[in-house]
Amino acid sequence: MPINSDQDLERAVQEFQRLSDAPDESEEGRRRSVLDADIKAYYAQCANTLRPGKPPSTG
Repeated sequence: MPINSDQDLERAVQEFQRLSDAPDESEEGRRRSVLDADIKAYYAQCANTLRPGKPPSTG
């Protein structure tokens, strides 16, 4: 799934997080690996134009 917008990025990150506990060898684990690569590629391509992320909540 190529990521072409901030909305695509948000969906990809949500799916990546949902799959975080999947075993690496499973279909879900392979999907997580693909999403990881797509997310990293989008960040590399758009690093100068992305809006800053929210800092983690503390409490």
